[in-house]
Amino acid sequence: MVLREVSLAAPLVVVFAAMCLGIVALWGDIPAGMFCLFFLVLLYDRSRIVHMGFGLVLAAGAVLFSPGWIDIPDGEYLVQGRVVESGFNRGAYRVTLDRVVVEGRTVRGHALVNIYNNVSDLGKGSVVEGRVRLRAPRALGNEGEFDYRKYLLSQGITLKGYIRDQTGLTIKKPGREKGLRDHLAAALSGYAKPEAEVMKAVLTGDRSGLVYSLRDLFASLGVAHLMAISGLHMGIVFLIGYAGSFTLFRLVPLLAGRLDTPFIAKLAGLAGVLLYTHFVGGSLPAVRSAIMVACIIVSLILSRKHHLVESLSVAGILILIWMPFSLYTSSFLLSFSAVIGITGAYHKLEDSPRWLLYIVIPVIAAAFTLPITISHFGFVSLSGFMANTLFVPWFSFVVMPLGMAGLAFFPVSDQISSLFFSLSFDTLGVIIRAAEMFGRLHPVAAPGNAWVFACYAGMITAFFSTASRMRTILLSLCIILIVAIPAGLGVYRDHQPLCFDFISVGQGDSALVTRGKTAILIDAGGSRWGFDTGRFIVGPHLLRRGVTKLDIVIITHAHTDHIGGMPFILDRFPTGEVWTNMKYDWNPDFRSVIHITQKKGIPVKNVCLGDVCHYAGLDIEIMNPQESIERRSAGMDQNLHSIALRIGDSSMRGLFMGDVEGLGEIRLCRLDRDLSADVLKVGHHGSKDSCLTMFLKRVRPSLAVVPVGRGNVFRLPNRLSLGRLHEQGITVFRTDIDGEIMIYPGHGGLQVKSMRLHADTALNR
Repeated sequence: MVLREVSLAAPLVVVFAAMCLGIVALWGDIPAGMFCLFFLVLLYDRSRIVHMGFGLVLAAGAVLFSPGWIDIPDGEYLVQGRVVESGFNRGAYRVTLDRVVVEGRTVRGHALVNIYNNVSDLGKGSVVEGRVRLRAPRALGNEGEFDYRKYLLSQGITLKGYIRDQTGLTIKKPGREKGLRDHLAAALSGYAKPEAEVMKAVLTGDRSGLVYSLRDLFASLGVAHLMAISGLHMGIVFLIGYAGSFTLFRLVPLLAGRLDTPFIAKLAGLAGVLLYTHFVGGSLPAVRSAIMVACIIVSLILSRKHHLVESLSVAGILILIWMPFSLYTSSFLLSFSAVIGITGAYHKLEDSPRWLLYIVIPVIAAAFTLPITISHFGFVSLSGFMANTLFVPWFSFVVMPLGMAGLAFFPVSDQISSLFFSLSFDTLGVIIRAAEMFGRLHPVAAPGNAWVFACYAGMITAFFSTASRMRTILLSLCIILIVAIPAGLGVYRDHQPLCFDFISVGQGDSALVTRGKTAILIDAGGSRWGFDTGRFIVGPHLLRRGVTKLDIVIITHAHTDHIGGMPFILDRFPTGEVWTNMKYDWNPDFRSVIHITQKKGIPVKNVCLGDVCHYAGLDIEIMNPQESIERRSAGMDQNLHSIALRIGDSSMRGLFMGDVEGLGEIRLCRLDRDLSADVLKVGHHGSKDSCLTMFLKRVRPSLAVVPVGRGNVFRLPNRLSLGRLHEQGITVFRTDIDGEIMIYPGHGGLQVKSMRLHADTALNR
């Protein structure tokens, strides 16, 4: 087959590919399983059947003995454990525990506990005990959404819960005193500048100070990987150890003449990698990176330069044995794809000049990570290839060595370490200034797994196979698929009929209205405890739907559960215009929206009753508020004055009520206007004052949608409003039960598609 020579030269590649196949098959991931099977076919040779079987056995053993999610009913339990890691993340103080005991029962894996009030630092190694409300993560029910439980399992976490107040937590045994890493992190935080927070993340692995604006800045330049401890950083540590020891031995002629200096220098670099991994606390990304780099270093020590791909396979096998579900993490996939690209480029350009390698290798690494970046994150930087060519060497040979020098002198001299840190901040500032000037993220419609698989099939075949007719056919097919899949999806999406897509955002509200190329977003959910629905739910959902620009964004009112996710959406997605129910509101999210619209030149329109718009075949009519509102006054009922609108075409119409209820519904009934609609988006999440009988008789909807969060503290939707809906014979869908709800016109009635299979149905109007 096409990769048969790789299989014969590096048999562990076959073991690694078989392990991947076994893990994804046991997980039930059919598309990924087909992809792994495809590569096993390319690697096939009769002499490697035993290796394939061995890989499958290793996969089965790794999955069988790895901890799975602990099936404990939601509720409050007495939990005890030892602190492995603690710190702030997304506005909450998070504690990771091992040696976990729940109500006297020892459980496997780690527990993740969020603490919200009266937080104080818990030292690493402390044994703590308290009443923890355990709650298993549940999917919101949107198609293709991020699987949070799978992510937690990939980190070894098998329980998740929270404590409202840390005073209810008892420290049974104090942990050890803060070590060098903690003191260094505190010292770097004391500089109170973004460069220091980046350097803290780079040197110590402590990312608590990396706010989203700073992460987005590096991502906009395509160099976000520089902020995480990765194979690049471990490689730099190795080079520093290697170069330092090599130079030291060369300066002493007696030692240089008696010892194998290059061999000892490589051992010194490897020792530096292991010590640095221990220093940063043995986090999963650091250990993964250390294993990868160590395997490659050992290969170099043994002079197996032509089999670096086999060393990478060894690293992959060890990591998957230790943590099989890390195969699904973006850090694992990005690290391995980058190293595969570097290995392939080195293999092809081994005899080329060094300067060419320095230019080409960062570009190839970026190309190999691009499909995963698009698939997992959805936003790319067009300057990424150039930025990696310029700033990866700058970071590797200037910024990082200065930071490591500051680390080396930190226990010895504050003045010298401060000098090196200051220099590292200044050189790192060059990257930040460049990101501010040239960085920009562009949304990319999700191309699907088939496109990602075609990209990697083509690139791996191009770099690792030898010339043959089969190779030419396979490369041609991959190129066709890489071009045809996005083009075909674009044509398909551009000819879609009107669709109301109610996104499940928890206790909040967000709906996407599409018709062909036209996309209108009504609200974007909320933001609480640092969880931004715009960033983590609505934005990725738009990209999965093929939406990369919004024609109209409608903010019904400034309550957090409707506007909280909107700043991210407006910042990342090109937008035609924004409609609001008032010109000014002191809500922080509303002010962020106005700031972004001013910065990006997006027109803002204050709408009210009587505003009518005919846009791209859609009729949009504003029903509420009754009059134009300049600014929110003290005591104003925001729900009463939120935007209600009627939107649709001849095939289907919907009435979106925002949070209008009770008195607002009565006022609408008194209007001399047509309120009829096929679909009713229920006001205020189905509160007891919504869906009045007189209002329902005017609207006469076939079905109603209630956007509401599962188990919300408000106990919505109210049984009275649900009762009135049922009395009128209206079919009700709820996002807490049915997940995402898509409604579109079909033959003879409305077609309803829910992410919960039992809700898929067709309704006659």
